[in-house]
Amino acid sequence: MTYTTIQITKETREKLKKLRITMRETYDEIINRLMKNAKNI
Repeated sequence: MTYTTIQITKETREKLKKLRITMRETYDEIINRLMKNAKNI
């Protein structure tokens, strides 16, 4: 698996934190869940 760094604002990071289902959910998991849900719309 390859990892990369992306630049996001502190505000975006805080919004991602609020979207966590569990405290152990990673940002990658959150983003992938959001993309999956957006694709189904």
